[in-house]
Amino acid sequence: MKSFSEIESRRRAAGITRKALYETAGLHKETWRRTAAGTTAPNSSTLLKLDQALQELTGEGEQANG
Repeated sequence: MKSFSEIESRRRAAGITRKALYETAGLHKETWRRTAAGTTAPNSSTLLKLDQALQELTGEGEQANG
């Protein structure tokens, strides 16, 4: 499973906005804000949602499945 910093790095490299990622993942913006600020650690469910959303937004999921 990817760490939050890995997901954030991939998001920036892909040119995807934070808002697009947290909305696609179905997360509240405050969850993203607190995690990015380091005031809370994301649980495995949150990391999985973010990773899947990033794959969806970058088309990586389609390549792996298609």
